[in-house]
Amino acid sequence: MLIKELTLTDFRVYEGKNSFNLTPEKRAAKTRPIILFGGLNGAGKTSILLGVRLALYGRLCLGSAVSQKRYDEFLLDAIHHSRETGRSANSSSVELKFTYAKLGTESQYHVKREWERKGKGVKETLTVLENDTPIKGLSYEQAQNFLNELIPAGVSDLFFFDGEKIAQLADDSGGIALEQSIKKLLGLDVVERLSGDLTVLNRNLAKRSSAQEMQSQIDAEQSKLTHCRKQVEIVRQEISTILAQRAELQDRANRLQKDIDDRGGHFSTSRAQLEARLSQLQSERDNLISDINGLISDAAPIALAEDFCRRTKEQIEQDLQLQGLLQEHRIHNEYRTHLEDALDSKLAPDSLAIVLAEMDKLGNSHQDLESQTLVHDLTPSQAGKIYSAFEDASKQRQDVIKLFDALECIEAELDEIGASLARAPDDSLIASDFENLQQLQQKLGRLDAEIESARAKGKDAANEAVEIARRLDRLYETAAKLSDQKRVIDYVNNANGLLTDYVDQTATAKVRDLEVQFTECFAKLARKEDMDLQIRINPKTFHVELLTGNGRTIAKDELSAGEKQIFAIAVLEALAKTSGRQLPMIVDTPLGRLDSEHRTKLIEGYFPIASHQMIVLSTDTEVDESFYADLAPDISRAYKLEYNSKAGATRVREGYFWHQKEAS
Repeated sequence: MLIKELTLTDFRVYEGKNSFNLTPEKRAAKTRPIILFGGLNGAGKTSILLGVRLALYGRLCLGSAVSQKRYDEFLLDAIHHSRETGRSANSSSVELKFTYAKLGTESQYHVKREWERKGKGVKETLTVLENDTPIKGLSYEQAQNFLNELIPAGVSDLFFFDGEKIAQLADDSGGIALEQSIKKLLGLDVVERLSGDLTVLNRNLAKRSSAQEMQSQIDAEQSKLTHCRKQVEIVRQEISTILAQRAELQDRANRLQKDIDDRGGHFSTSRAQLEARLSQLQSERDNLISDINGLISDAAPIALAEDFCRRTKEQIEQDLQLQGLLQEHRIHNEYRTHLEDALDSKLAPDSLAIVLAEMDKLGNSHQDLESQTLVHDLTPSQAGKIYSAFEDASKQRQDVIKLFDALECIEAELDEIGASLARAPDDSLIASDFENLQQLQQKLGRLDAEIESARAKGKDAANEAVEIARRLDRLYETAAKLSDQKRVIDYVNNANGLLTDYVDQTATAKVRDLEVQFTECFAKLARKEDMDLQIRINPKTFHVELLTGNGRTIAKDELSAGEKQIFAIAVLEALAKTSGRQLPMIVDTPLGRLDSEHRTKLIEGYFPIASHQMIVLSTDTEVDESFYADLAPDISRAYKLEYNSKAGATRVREGYFWHQKEAS
């Protein structure tokens, strides 16, 4: 598919007829795929994307659950209103010209969707031309179905998206949005609707074929089910109302909190805690100082003279050893004298001389003791007490160090608390604001309680509805057995079984391809320092797991904001590639939450190659002058959207913010 031209006539901010040539041009044998729209917020960028989707899908462009009444209101609101004249146009239209190849044959299509006011309502017409010839015999519904079959809305979501879609995938911690995109890719949303329709058909057939005595039971249960559904809807509306009230109160509370914070109230709110902490720290400081003084007045100062303590201990050990040797020497001399007196009368003089000579040899080792001086004449008990005092001093020194460290921390915290107290305003200045904020918070708490109560009530009603539906299923099954139409019901059940098998086989094949495509796309867009990311998808439940390069499962919250944004864009590109369709890509404000390095990755590795036609809707801060220069070789043309707030209309000029001529 290739979009050639988009025309918006009196559509939203576009006054009169505005045509955009969107055909990529080939220059120097190279096709330039990018069509760039630039405009400030509110200038009409989103209207370009909305115009394309509206032309193709009508009511579906707002979502599958939008009512016809809501769609009519949207069409009326989309008709341009001039602020200068104060009048609105009577009609509006969107037109889309594009080529589409089917079964190898390329056709030209021209789709025009036009609507006009009719009293308080609106009348809409849809015209589809194929190769400049109207497709005749199509009602509005048939023409719309033709377009839906040509380009399914679920698939186009993967190619036409805005920053909100990217943010939804990026911030989707539970993986619900990604699972829905995968189902749209596989067409499983259509399959699920078909399965639901078959289930309804099953019930209708069974209801028509049920016996008379069972019909009353079915009617009673059906009445109960209708009542439960009404109750659920009432609760839903009640919750919506309360949530709106809560949002308003929360906004008021946030503004009041900001006002209090701007005046230093965030310090005042904790003043009492700060003062209590100040008193506690002062008490702890006094206790520490008392403990330090106690240690300093004890043995701790001795430990300051480490060398003295060591030398004193060594000297005492030497003195104790010397005392022992001197004692031995005295005992030896006394024994020699005693021995000499005892043997003098019993031995000859020569023999006695030999014995005494041997005794003298034993005492020769003590001859130099007389020259040694005893410094400390201490007993071993006294020496032990001195050793113990030295050990106590060493331990007390460590205790003193720890106490001083703790005292230093307390002094630092005291300084911080003193500074905080100095910054805190007078409580009387913001007392009324605090009181108002407290009242708002109390109201928020009551609303939260009401919401929880309503949710509980809704859950009870929903559970009762589920139980009634199960009873109805059993009644319908029993009733079906009494009817000749059981054969048709069996066909319906068989068809549901075939759908289940189809989903299983299709999902397994596509899911594996999607995993590979995502890995390639993420690696291409990520920075070197970004996490190496892969995905694993369960083909049964479509639950998505994030894996690092080494296979570790991680939570979505572990990714940085930039990684989440790149993750979402890589998912969309992978889904588009896996779909196998050659469709243009329209991207609205895709760079809002990315840093410059991630933006460069997208500009170099995504916009020029993601599709054969890339329509980018950007602000001047997303694609700035530098990024525009990088994209220029791949830009066919650019449009600048200039909104005139006085006229309430947008003027379209060819070029971009810094280049008011056609991009070259």
